[in-house]
Amino acid sequence: MSTRFRWRDGLVRFSFLVPAFAFFAFAMIIPFFMGIHVAFTDWNGIIPEYRFVGLDNFAKIFTNDDILIPMRNTLYYMVLSVVFSNSLALLLAMAVNRSFAGKHVTKVIFFLPTVLSAVLVSFIWGFIYREVFHTLFGINSLLGSPDTVMPAIVGIDIWNSVGISMIIYLSALTGVPRDLYEAAEADGATVWQKFANVTVPMIMPAITVNVTLAITYGLRVFTTPIIATNGGPVRASETIAIYIYRHLFDFKKAGYGQAISMVFLIALVVIGWTVSRMLRSKEVEM
Repeated sequence: MSTRFRWRDGLVRFSFLVPAFAFFAFAMIIPFFMGIHVAFTDWNGIIPEYRFVGLDNFAKIFTNDDILIPMRNTLYYMVLSVVFSNSLALLLAMAVNRSFAGKHVTKVIFFLPTVLSAVLVSFIWGFIYREVFHTLFGINSLLGSPDTVMPAIVGIDIWNSVGISMIIYLSALTGVPRDLYEAAEADGATVWQKFANVTVPMIMPAITVNVTLAITYGLRVFTTPIIATNGGPVRASETIAIYIYRHLFDFKKAGYGQAISMVFLIALVVIGWTVSRMLRSKEVEM
């Protein structure tokens, strides 16, 4: 193929990305850069007047103890989400990665909750926790107790999103050669040894994707806790994203909220990039 045709082919392929990139730039990139200067002001988000305060907003982030509660809640959510969502997704993927009657229907059932919006799912599970659990088990809503609200919210999000992680793991599992399992069986390997020494190394790219996505989503979770509990009870489910939202809109401290969001964005990028790089190094080793 000549250079001219290669260039034309590349431009044609790139043209399919233009609409999506244009929308992303309009909705995310441009507003972000236009709002950077707000972090250096005392703007309340309403009146046009404001004054520049330098790095005062950033200094408050590291001296304000009030931010420790959402930080703790966010990290707690992230750890629970990463561990349980990936464990369940891999278990479901391994369960359907075999021939049995109703295999395709089972995959559809597992994937079906992912097509529902997080808002709808939050309302559904709010009703289940409040009414169904009380009727069947005689217990009050898990969303109403500071001790159980965060695990309950994690359960909602896992039910809503585990199907996507399952599909990613299933795609990786279908690419594992059967010869490797047969060779391991011939050597007398147990089920656990086959899983640890064959399955895990072969699906490591899928683990990298799912773990990285789970960590970054867990750190920026917003929709489910804001809809299910509004950050309560007594701030027990208030995450960093909710904390930023409240300062930007509820507390009329747009400058401080913007400063937090900038620091949070940088931390999110660094954490996501570091985790992804560490896991990809494991792919090479394995």
